[in-house]
Amino acid sequence: MKPLIQKGFHIVPGDNRKVTMTELARLANVNIATVSRALNGSPLVNAETRERIIALAAEVGYVINATARNLRRQSSEALGVIIPMPPDSGQGAFDPFFLEMAGALAHAATARGFDLLVSVPGDLGLEAERRLLLAGRVDGLIVLGQAGRTDCLNALGDLAKKVVVWGGEVKGSKYTLAGSDNRQGGRLATEHLFSVGRRRLLFLGNAALPEIDMRYAGFLDAHAARGIAHDPQRALPIGIGGKGALNSVSALLSEVPEFDGIVAASDMAAVAAMQALAASGRNVPGDVSVAGYDNISLAALTAPGLTTIDQNIRLAGQTLVELLLQKLDGQDVHSRTVPTGLVIRGSSVPHPERLT
Repeated sequence: MKPLIQKGFHIVPGDNRKVTMTELARLANVNIATVSRALNGSPLVNAETRERIIALAAEVGYVINATARNLRRQSSEALGVIIPMPPDSGQGAFDPFFLEMAGALAHAATARGFDLLVSVPGDLGLEAERRLLLAGRVDGLIVLGQAGRTDCLNALGDLAKKVVVWGGEVKGSKYTLAGSDNRQGGRLATEHLFSVGRRRLLFLGNAALPEIDMRYAGFLDAHAARGIAHDPQRALPIGIGGKGALNSVSALLSEVPEFDGIVAASDMAAVAAMQALAASGRNVPGDVSVAGYDNISLAALTAPGLTTIDQNIRLAGQTLVELLLQKLDGQDVHSRTVPTGLVIRGSSVPHPERLT
């Protein structure tokens, strides 16, 4: 096999000195421009030469000086993800929805040549956003949820050119949004429970948060369309995280008026409700039908499987990355809605004799 290192040059074993690009070019017997193009995957370098230079770089331990390269390109080649945590949401960074959304974003970002940096700030101010952007650690930011921070996000000023937010469109927002059709999702879930004979529905979720309020509005739309009265006592403003929802639902089930269906503002809240119902001796879906929102992977693994609203998490990740890169490219972009759909599983279909 032809040696990678040209005659007259050698690397001393155990030498920890970093090899420069100039030395790498000499070793490969090409000019510096060719090395730079090869290491950055430029089509201007033929495949054989590119592979030879990459293999040689690996052999001699050449490491790209990312800081210097980024300064030249004015790019960090990374996108940031901020996950704000409202203190009353009951969610955490390990919430399945956030994990699956981060995975979808990483997949979409990698396909476009970007790394992903995830931050979970300890407060709901803009310190994390400003720190990441002003320090040049990321080219742009995706914020996963408004978390009641509309006024705060509006204060981004010129930095808003580098930010896209996941969530439902809120009146007065001055930033670019991408999110599912929350109102339609709430309506679809509610209409489905009506279609299987349920009439006294419970809504789980804190409507003080924009997206949850929209899902609740869809819940009310479905009631109005059917001419069915909704008792406000059946709307429980609980956090949508699993542990918080379980504790809240367990404590409140005995206090609310009689109900035969639950529309939860998240899958984790729905799963918690199913656990609480089982602990109280009620059968799902025999006694109570349950529908969630998100369609996380766990929804298909519960027993029975959870009926839910699909937010198209993979498409959402692609949409957020696409919008952000368009903004960074200076294009004029507008907020976008990701379509929702109803996924029917066993948690919502009662026994035939219970249908009306």
